[in-house]
Amino acid sequence: MEKMSGRAKEKDWSKQLRCGHGANPDSNHTMALSAAAQLANFVPNSVLQSISNSRHLSGSPSWAHILVRRFTHMSLEGFQEKSRKGYQHGPLLGSSSRRLSNVTVAAERSPINGFHESPRPIGTRKVVEHVVLLQMEEDMTDEQEKDMLDHLYSLQYHYRGILAVSLGRVVERMPEGVTHAFFQRFPSFEALEQYMDHPARLQVAEKYINPYCKGRIVADFEAEVEDDLEPLFRRGERFQQGIEHVVLIKVREGAILDGTEGMIEAFNALPQQIGPSVIVQLTAGTNLSDRNKGYTHGVLVRVPSEEALTTFSKHPAYVRVFTEKVLPISSGLLSADFLVDPVTKSSPL
Repeated sequence: MEKMSGRAKEKDWSKQLRCGHGANPDSNHTMALSAAAQLANFVPNSVLQSISNSRHLSGSPSWAHILVRRFTHMSLEGFQEKSRKGYQHGPLLGSSSRRLSNVTVAAERSPINGFHESPRPIGTRKVVEHVVLLQMEEDMTDEQEKDMLDHLYSLQYHYRGILAVSLGRVVERMPEGVTHAFFQRFPSFEALEQYMDHPARLQVAEKYINPYCKGRIVADFEAEVEDDLEPLFRRGERFQQGIEHVVLIKVREGAILDGTEGMIEAFNALPQQIGPSVIVQLTAGTNLSDRNKGYTHGVLVRVPSEEALTTFSKHPAYVRVFTEKVLPISSGLLSADFLVDPVTKSSPL
């Protein structure tokens, strides 16, 4: 495995961030340069570049350009090379016998009339997203890493409550030392609680994760997805491969409820604003895990490719969410990306 840096100390730049709730970042000329330098440790690199080039900060000097000088862009080749060495695992269920009879497909294909919408409009269904960021030991071998990822992926065959799963090695090392990430979707918090006590999960954690794990950050949040087969179970061609983009946010103490609700609503509106060719699926919500390490909210974005991730990160709508909704009320950010590839074989427990 590659060597990674140790976990950086948590920083809190909220006191230096002089734009309160509802403040307009365009007029925020008094932000301390030291706060900007610390902010670079939290804000996703692509967002920093976009913020600097964005018309939303035209005339603001100072801090956006300092952030960009600390930004180093990874080439497409470098991204793919690092990603594909990590034994990443995608959401294909292969020959799984899981029954999907409780899900109604809200469309029919007619050989004569083509594609028809069902009279029943597609609604939404609440799900619980379980996202775990791991900091694994530097001397963990490739074989140990592969065993961990394979057995984590296999848990969906031992606990029927897992609706979707993806996992892998993070593409770029973060200051917090995060090396791996995995995502699982559940129909309810009750199902998640049952999973946490399941013997198969406990066995995998004890044998393949805990001996090499230095720390973890967990995000458990409720979200809504389309009540249809593919988006609910993350099945179908659009979900076979891509990149998972994880963003965890620390909302500072004292931020009013309207600010946090407005932030989540703004994230949830991005798929409509940016389009399905860039965002395959986005979920966001309040983090209810007791292992959240202070991260109060989570966002999970599936994009189809590295190019789509770049487009998403630089899109004016996404930049606007960060500058107008996230930065004014947050005291820390963490992001991680991992590549999702189709899986043809996974190790049994």
